[in-house]
Amino acid sequence: MSLVRPIATKELQEIIRDGRLRLLGGIVVILALAALAFGAQQTHRAQEAREHASERAEKQWEGQGEKNPHVAAHYGTHVFAPTSVATAIDPGVTAYLGRSVKIEAHKRNLAAHSAAEDSASFQRMGSFSVSMVLLLLVPLLIIALGHGLWSRERESGTLRQLLSTGVERKSLLFGKAIALFLSIALLLVPAAVLVLGVLWALGGGDASTLMRLALLGLGYCVYFGIFGGLTLYASAASGSSRAALVAMIGAWGLFCLVLPRAATEVASAARPLPSQASLARDVAKSLEVGIDGNLEREAAVEALVEDMLAEEGYSDTGMLVDAATISGVELQAEARWEDSIHDHHMRALSDQMSAQEDFVTLAGFLSPFVAMRSLSAGLCGTDYAHHRHFTEYTEGWRKSLVTMLNKAFADNAGDAGWDYKAGPEVWKNAPAFNYAEPSPTFALQVHLRSVLALALWAFLSLGLALRSAQRVRVT
Repeated sequence: MSLVRPIATKELQEIIRDGRLRLLGGIVVILALAALAFGAQQTHRAQEAREHASERAEKQWEGQGEKNPHVAAHYGTHVFAPTSVATAIDPGVTAYLGRSVKIEAHKRNLAAHSAAEDSASFQRMGSFSVSMVLLLLVPLLIIALGHGLWSRERESGTLRQLLSTGVERKSLLFGKAIALFLSIALLLVPAAVLVLGVLWALGGGDASTLMRLALLGLGYCVYFGIFGGLTLYASAASGSSRAALVAMIGAWGLFCLVLPRAATEVASAARPLPSQASLARDVAKSLEVGIDGNLEREAAVEALVEDMLAEEGYSDTGMLVDAATISGVELQAEARWEDSIHDHHMRALSDQMSAQEDFVTLAGFLSPFVAMRSLSAGLCGTDYAHHRHFTEYTEGWRKSLVTMLNKAFADNAGDAGWDYKAGPEVWKNAPAFNYAEPSPTFALQVHLRSVLALALWAFLSLGLALRSAQRVRVT
């Protein structure tokens, strides 16, 4: 094993002298930096747009003048999904998911205003991002640099000479693997430092973002190691360098192009999503006759009113209850009934989308690309799980806001009834929208299956590389 270092030095010098590292590596780095510049620009624009829209929505809400609180609930406001600096690395599915939610009474709206709505043809071709370069092009670079590490020595006759001196095959394997790793690191480490600098300038210097980036870097190291191990296996097991190259290009195409598309199509067929029009019809029907079709809206709301009056201690007071109080309780009962219907249908929709995601992640056990793509989006906070986390918090805040406004009407309307108008003090007392992204461990929990798939692929590629090194043919 003491020969590993000189072997690695010799292999690294040959890789650098070959010229392919400078040519192919330069192309990959240039594309990665271009993708970073593009992603950083898009992220900066999204941050500015969100801040401007949030300030405008807040001013409109607090400056809406005097009006009935329930009318204000109908008027509503908008909230906006946070922008993450990690989006500059991996935009994930953010281009297809809405970034703003309209908040209003009696409705639970889907997120709207996604980037794909404005540039559908471009988005469908695949987003140009740092993650795309790392996931697709770096494995090709590894294949180009490593496919001949064993086969070329066998073809030139130097492998027989090395083994005749008593050098262990395992030492040769580790030396070649280290050389391949260092050659990639020489290109990617400076680029990674630049990425950190750009993200820091965008406001990504907090502990959570740094932890996400550290885990992301570790994940990509494992991913590159998988392709490195498979390339060394192909080089040792194939009859020639050309055969090794063809085999690995075929494996790359299968893992990175065919299986991801097939998994997505099968998931869409197995768990089809309803259209927005179909979902709206189902919600409208359930609002009138209940989820199971056996409970009329009026009867359900009346029962809720009686229960809520009993909770407030008004069940035996008869005509002594203020009319505005009754109206306020009726509004809250209607909101509770509608919320139960909306929650049922939105939960079913979210579960279907999550099921599609889960089905696709299963393909990670067949393709390391799928596993790393899912984990990358999760660690960057741009997967569906993070979007669902945001929309569920938003719905909880919407319920709190509507409840507060209905209660303000019930408590303060008095004899004025529906003619009562609240002032700015009510709007300013609305609950604060303080959404915080989940911690990086949330992504690991959600994508545990992808983590396990990458670990299995790492052990498999290492095992194949070791086995092929022990059995590599000399002639």
